[in-house]
This record gives sequence, C-alpha cells and structure tokens, in this order.
Amino acid sequence: MKKGYGVFGKAYEVMFHNDLHDEVSIDHYILRNMILLNKKSETYLYKKPQQISDDIKFHELYEFSKQFEGSDTLDTIKNISKFLYNIVEGFDVPFEDMIFGGKEKEIIKRGTDWCADISRVGAALLQCLKIPSRVVVLVNKDVAYNGHQVVEAYIDGKYMMCDFLYGVVGKINTIYSVHDLLNKPTLIKNIYQSHVKENSQLNYISGLYNLAAISEYDITKNYNYTISSPNEYYLRLMKLKLNGQWQMEENN
Repeated sequence: MKKGYGVFGKAYEVMFHNDLHDEVSIDHYILRNMILLNKKSETYLYKKPQQISDDIKFHELYEFSKQFEGSDTLDTIKNISKFLYNIVEGFDVPFEDMIFGGKEKEIIKRGTDWCADISRVGAALLQCLKIPSRVVVLVNKDVAYNGHQVVEAYIDGKYMMCDFLYGVVGKINTIYSVHDLLNKPTLIKNIYQSHVKENSQLNYISGLYNLAAISEYDITKNYNYTISSPNEYYLRLMKLKLNGQWQMEENN
C-alpha cells in the first residue's frame, strides 16, 4: 500500500511537505500516515473500525460534544455538521493573520475556514460521541494545488463522507463513503448542491474526488498540537493567479 506525502505523485508530495501546519504537529502526522485508496488498499481501509477507547471520556471536548446528540447517529452527525458549518460561515480573518493547527477546542474557540482544521475538529467531536471517524485527503491530480480534507464517519455498518467545510454529509437515500464517490461527479454534485449553488464551485468540488488517501486519527492518543502561521510557500501560493498548472517548480 502506498503511504505518506507522496501517494499522489511528486508535485503533490512537494505541496504536502510544504503544508503550513507545524512540521511536528498532528496535521503533518496525518499527511505522513495517509494511505492511498486504491484496489490494493480498499479492503484494508474499509474494514470494521476498532472500538473507541473508554479513555475518550478524558478528552477536553467530551462533555462539550454531548450537546450534539440527536435522535440517532445520523441526526447526531448532522448536528455536528451544522455547528461546524456555522463556524466556517462566520469566520472572517485575512489569510495572512490566520492561525493553523492546535487542539480542537482551541480551533473551535478561534474559528477557522481551513478544511484540515475544521475536519480534525469534526473527527474529534464524532469520536467523543463514540462514532468512529478518520480523515480523508482528496486531490484532483489533473489540476495543480487542488487538495481538500474531509472526514468519514462510521454509521450503520458503513463509512459515510462528511465535508464539514461545506456542511454536507454523504447521504441521498443511502449512505455514501468517499470510495463510493470517487469519480462520480453527478452524485457528488447532488450531495453538495444543498450548500453550494454555483456550477463552477460544484465542478471544482467534484474534481477533488479524483484520488483519495485515508489517515486514522485516534484522539485518545498523544500528539503534538503546535500552532503555526502562514509559511512562505503558502503566502506565495495565495498570490498566484492559478491556471491549473504547477508554478513553483513542484513537478521538476
């Protein structure tokens, strides 16, 4: 199985190595340990998850998470999704002034509209409510700088995609995992259109479901939660006029 920064090829490997989170943080741990989802790994990646440790009750978000308990697991996940989407929608800090990473409670307090940070918060809240979850990294390999992070939550014996940045979950009559959604633009657009109205944005999102890698994140374990500011690579990236091509020698 392909694992680590380079699972999507050289250019994206350079991009992920330059991720703006602190290099010793949990966020780089997630990138270093992601496993490419393909025919060789799908059986391993979609086996039944391990039971969440009872140590979860010591997590700083354990009591906080109880407010999201719904009538069933799906209702609980939707409550979490609505809460996180409201954080994203209400966030208004210039990129240059943003802080990245840190513990999930800290991210909730300061707010964010960064997919990696909001996804990690979602995964933590799910686990605090005894719903297994993990982080999924998506890329459109055919377009430069097109990456995204979502979460998969285990519900009713199956993983379901949860995109907390856009406030959507992978359910239309039935449950859809990231694996189910890969390279199915019509299905993806049907899921996202409740919160995304512009066709150009829907096309961008559906393109992200080109390749995926999955990284387990057990929040009962010890990690480094160092925060960071935008690095030179991302400050340059945000000023580029993106045209779908790599512009900082990532593929050389």
